[in-house]
Amino acid sequence: MENSEVKKKRILSLDLFRGTTVAGMILVNNPGSWSFIYAPLKHAKWNGCTPTDLVFPFFLFAVGASIPIALDSKKETSKGRIWIRILKRSCILFSIGLFLNFFGEWSLENLRIPGVLQRIAFVYFIVSSFYLFLIPNSDSDQNGELKNDSPLHKISDGSILIFLIFVLFFHSWILTNVKAPDLTSVSLEEGKEIGAWLDRILFGEKHLWKFSKTWDPEGFFSGVGAVASPLIGLICGRILLNEGNSTKRIAILFTIGILFTLCGLVWDPFLPMNKSLWTGSYALYTGGLALFSVGFFESLDLWMQKRTIQKVSLENVFQPFLVFGKNAIFVFAASGLVAKIFNLWMIISENGKTVSMKGFLFLKLNSFFNSYNASLSYALIQLLFWWGILSLLDKKRIYFKV
Repeated sequence: MENSEVKKKRILSLDLFRGTTVAGMILVNNPGSWSFIYAPLKHAKWNGCTPTDLVFPFFLFAVGASIPIALDSKKETSKGRIWIRILKRSCILFSIGLFLNFFGEWSLENLRIPGVLQRIAFVYFIVSSFYLFLIPNSDSDQNGELKNDSPLHKISDGSILIFLIFVLFFHSWILTNVKAPDLTSVSLEEGKEIGAWLDRILFGEKHLWKFSKTWDPEGFFSGVGAVASPLIGLICGRILLNEGNSTKRIAILFTIGILFTLCGLVWDPFLPMNKSLWTGSYALYTGGLALFSVGFFESLDLWMQKRTIQKVSLENVFQPFLVFGKNAIFVFAASGLVAKIFNLWMIISENGKTVSMKGFLFLKLNSFFNSYNASLSYALIQLLFWWGILSLLDKKRIYFKV
């Protein structure tokens, strides 16, 4: 747990982007019934990208964008000590993810090894280590900010772009050219692509997602492709940290965002967007939209600063979203735990049947709304509940850090 007395450089647009993303994650993960979900709140069945499919890559983007801000503030600390902290944080995140998978199932024999927090741990470790050891120390001005015209600045940004291109094309080439040994040709169908075969070899079918059994949406090889998302975030973080001119910063974010989004759309017919495979087209498309979103928050912040409307700040207007970003890992893990408890907590309903607490609450809402609106209402109530908890923690300046 960390008190806000520890001062760190905060970037409002990134905090708002992260908070909005986490709020979206809570919303789509907690419907009253998985059988009654409005289309925008569903994942694409396989290929494609719905609004819900933006949530996870947006979060990984935010993870990457925070890395230069966090590591550049620790220049006086030895790289060895920083790397140990990176390793420790990655292991803790991975362990929390395993615990959430274990909770309610109570079986080590069938414990799902991959998961959302496990993927966050993996990409965070890879991208943080890359930034720590392979991005050279930069020339700074008297304010400690990177000089945009310094040769090291260009080398650093070039290195990130080269690594991004390598990840995109390495992952895509393997995915489209290497067949699973038990098949006669390359396939990108569910459970038949090389990543699914690799997951079965690495983890075993008993340790994969129980609803798919032969593949996992957070498997290892798709995790390699997912490294592209925090790398794009890394580019965003350096722009936010090092470009002092607000107008120029916004222009750069929008320009690169549009470029990446278009690249994803152009690539899509040849390698379809697919969250479970984390294809290159999907990584670029979602990364471009994330850049565009951060640019939007930057623009809004600049506009409100110029207007100075009765001293109303962006922090006050977007407070409900901002608090979700300040305790992101805590609320994701805690909301997942509560959701599982509500599924395990069995009660006797009015008709004498045994139902879960979640099912009971959904039926109560269903008596006032149709099934789809009842399911959505349940998710919104969950969101409101966690907003209250997070607002209280924020008021007391309590922030849980891994």
